[in-house]
Amino acid sequence: MTSGSHDAHAPVALADERVGVNDAVAAAVTRSVGSMPALYLVLVAFTGYMALGTWWGPLHRLDPYPFPFLLFLNNVAQLVLCLIILVGQRVLSAAADRRSVQTYENTEAIFRQVADLQAHLDRQDRVLSRGLSLLETSPHPWIEQHRVQDPPQAADQAVSLNDRIAAWLTTKLGSVWAFYLAAATQVAWILLAVAGIQHFDPYPFLFMSFLSSLAQLVFMIVIMVGQDVLGRAGDRRSEQTFLDAQAVLHECLRMKVRLTAQDRVLDSLTGYVTGQVTEQLAQAMHDTNERVAHQVRVHEAMTTGTAPVDAHRLRAWDELPPPDRERNRVQARRIGENLAAIGCFMVPHFDSALDLAFDDAEVRSLAGLEYNRWMEEKIAARQADSPGSCDDATPLPWEELPDAARVRHLQAARRIPVWVARAGFQVLRGAPESGTGR
Repeated sequence: MTSGSHDAHAPVALADERVGVNDAVAAAVTRSVGSMPALYLVLVAFTGYMALGTWWGPLHRLDPYPFPFLLFLNNVAQLVLCLIILVGQRVLSAAADRRSVQTYENTEAIFRQVADLQAHLDRQDRVLSRGLSLLETSPHPWIEQHRVQDPPQAADQAVSLNDRIAAWLTTKLGSVWAFYLAAATQVAWILLAVAGIQHFDPYPFLFMSFLSSLAQLVFMIVIMVGQDVLGRAGDRRSEQTFLDAQAVLHECLRMKVRLTAQDRVLDSLTGYVTGQVTEQLAQAMHDTNERVAHQVRVHEAMTTGTAPVDAHRLRAWDELPPPDRERNRVQARRIGENLAAIGCFMVPHFDSALDLAFDDAEVRSLAGLEYNRWMEEKIAARQADSPGSCDDATPLPWEELPDAARVRHLQAARRIPVWVARAGFQVLRGAPESGTGR
């Protein structure tokens, strides 16, 4: 439906319809004549000519009042300009038709994308709600009507016999060839009269002026009929564009409502999954730390010969006091943030070959992040218990902490992949972020 020489992704312009030499000539004449300087020039020329044709002017004997030759030139110019206007009207109509087709095709592509998005959301609905739709809605009725209606064209509005006659005249006369023919006829008529070949209409060519005036009247009426047809086509295009926009807005609102409904389900699922993952990580941390502590107690018992009373058993998660379990949960929630700070992330375990071990710099970063957050929480808790008090036992910042005091924090950081693995996840290294906290 579109010209092969025009980029389908570029907006249609009037210049796209002026592809021939004749159309280029019409465009050049339109640009030159259709300007305020041209209007000023015409007014100055006519005023000067009339002044020179008065009783004391040099043109009085050649073309006195009522200036028949000037009137003849005026009619000739008007006739030529009427033809140029018809050419411009044809070009405008063709460009408007192509814009209508382009808008129709673009809207159809939008509707296809909207339908795909709605189908995608339907599939998500069935997954999230176990086969039940979260929202029962129907598409905008105009979407189906749009597909069975052609884009409005100017020719479609010429429904009556008179409209078709006007359209035919516009097609035949709205060309530069008609402009050439009219100009050539005027020049030939004048030359034949000057050469004495035709004596029917000598200077000042009154009959030719009459014919030019009559042709102008006819052309003006044809132009007005064409404007009416273009106006009706423009109204239809405006109505279709309005309905297209309404349908797109309706579908966007429908997707918004559906996404809002899915948000509630996702929030519930995310909260549940986050709670479950946190619980699993907290238990994995406890189990791992308890096993390490048990091994230390057994080693001390073997070294000193004095066995602690609980050296033979591990403390189960369910046996921990609630505050101890909550401390593990708080630390578990921070694992994801700490991993992101060094450019890593945590996913469900799927490939043991991708398991990684942190390098020393990453271990120091993780240990420092966790220690600093623990220190901030401890200071905040002490301030809450005793507002305004100065405690000399305030923990040192990580940068000032002695190496011996850092050991257990570094060991805890190295155990993060073990905790994550025991919870059914694994750590992967991604693109490092700025601000690693090292």
